[in-house]
Amino acid sequence: MFTGTPAELRQRESQARNIAGRIAMLLDDLEALGLGAPSRQLHTPGGVIRQQPGRGWSVTDR
Repeated sequence: MFTGTPAELRQRESQARNIAGRIAMLLDDLEALGLGAPSRQLHTPGGVIRQQPGRGWSVTDR
């Protein structure tokens, strides 16, 4: 459980969204190899990384 200040929480949530965005780009790269698609969504502290047919992977808030 996070016990820091609200400002620290916002900063960490922002960092988590940034990392989730990088993961989404890597998932696009993996899918482009044509070896099969991973699961269609991943739940992370930075939001939900979802595969959108024809549009690749994106990060959305919960």
